[in-house]
Amino acid sequence: MTRQHDPQAVRELAYSLWEQGGKREGDAERHWLEAERLLGAKPRTDNQRVDESVRESFPASDAPASGLPDKPPANADRKWAAADAAKSRKSRAKSRTTNGGPDGNGSRKSEMPKLGSRDAPGG
Repeated sequence: MTRQHDPQAVRELAYSLWEQGGKREGDAERHWLEAERLLGAKPRTDNQRVDESVRESFPASDAPASGLPDKPPANADRKWAAADAAKSRKSRAKSRTTNGGPDGNGSRKSEMPKLGSRDAPGG
């Protein structure tokens, strides 16, 4: 019966074989299997390869979706109210500047765009 070798030993030998083989792309599996054979390790089945990759990548960065609808946060109403208040403050400030500036007299001078700007006639 052949014994299972340390995956790190197989990895290091496979890397060495890859370097000796001219570092060609696409030969990773062949080098891995050759390293297992040289070390006398029992070759892994496809199921073992999948199991190992799952162990290495678990837990995933994102948890699986629960399928349940999202619940709004407990303070959602306050956040929406604050966003609405900020929006109305912004629109009031904008209307003050377009209605004649801070003095509010409505006598805003017509400004010509600077020569060479994209808003200038023929610019």
